[in-house]
Amino acid sequence: MKKVFVAGFTAGSVLLVLSWGVIFLMVKFFPGLADQYWSDKFRQAGSSTDWMFYAHPFVLSFALKWFWERYKDIFKGSNILKAFEIALVYGIVAMVPVLWLTYSNIDISLAMVLSWLVYGIFQAFIAGIIFSWLNP
Repeated sequence: MKKVFVAGFTAGSVLLVLSWGVIFLMVKFFPGLADQYWSDKFRQAGSSTDWMFYAHPFVLSFALKWFWERYKDIFKGSNILKAFEIALVYGIVAMVPVLWLTYSNIDISLAMVLSWLVYGIFQAFIAGIIFSWLNP
């Protein structure tokens, strides 16, 4: 049980730091996409749910840790390949359906939806790397 908490909190902490970095990179390299994030379609900073942004990496990490423990033996190859496969499965099974609904119901660009998909797969890959390192 201790390994689960250590891996979950480690991955969550790394993902939280990376999420801050990605925000700054997005503003620098994709300013048009960044402008869409600060449009009126989304909640403005300072709302009562801002804490959820900071909790998300930990919720995701513990969910992916459960998935890793349950299915890591199914995937073959190096730990990097296992992490990549788990990230792709997460992207296809969990993200594509919800992003499909999001795109069909909210007036957002396809570029924004695709950026969420790529970022989600990236997050799952990083978490998979951490899990394979801490608990192969």
